[in-house]
Amino acid sequence: MLSATEFFPVTPLLLVVLWIEAVVYLSIGTFEIFDDFLAKPPKWAETTNGINAWIRLQDVVARKMHAGLCFVLGFVALNGALEGHITRFELELIFISFAVIMPVLWSTLMPGRLGITIMLLKPEFWLQLVMFTFFSDLIRPEVLALCVAFNLWGIFVNLRLVRRQFFKPYTYGVLRDHIVEAVGEERAKKIDPLAGHTVPTDQQSNPS
Repeated sequence: MLSATEFFPVTPLLLVVLWIEAVVYLSIGTFEIFDDFLAKPPKWAETTNGINAWIRLQDVVARKMHAGLCFVLGFVALNGALEGHITRFELELIFISFAVIMPVLWSTLMPGRLGITIMLLKPEFWLQLVMFTFFSDLIRPEVLALCVAFNLWGIFVNLRLVRRQFFKPYTYGVLRDHIVEAVGEERAKKIDPLAGHTVPTDQQSNPS
């Protein structure tokens, strides 16, 4: 474990991780901070009277909070990559940043192949795995334990809450009905390949 004032030289593997974080998260964070005139309101904000302002405001708040977390994570990573060394606190901040993102991914893990596919496409999953495998000995055990606890909490929520109360049975077929209701059939068709789902012929709309 590093001391509070000790510097850790950036290894080639850590340098790759830091640059991936810097490019991915700084890009996302910067874009979402300044996307006010580009972002469209979510589909579910549409009502017969136009766009529901409350839903739109809540969507903006969620997006800007996400932007802030991404920017900080990317900024810390960029600083470490450019400096060539990193402190224990910076490493712990990277660990914690992934650990507060992962419970969202675990708790909202979708059923079947779709959930696995989405998880494997998330950079946080792979970057956290690399950090835990190669750099966990550099941070304080209590911080590492906190990161583990956050991840386990996300899994617990998925098993005990989401799978039991969000929709039943917990299958892609049922989830697809909710997707269609919320954002339309065309969006569902784009998600179908990720889930390995094929719409039965008798359910496909016939051209007029």
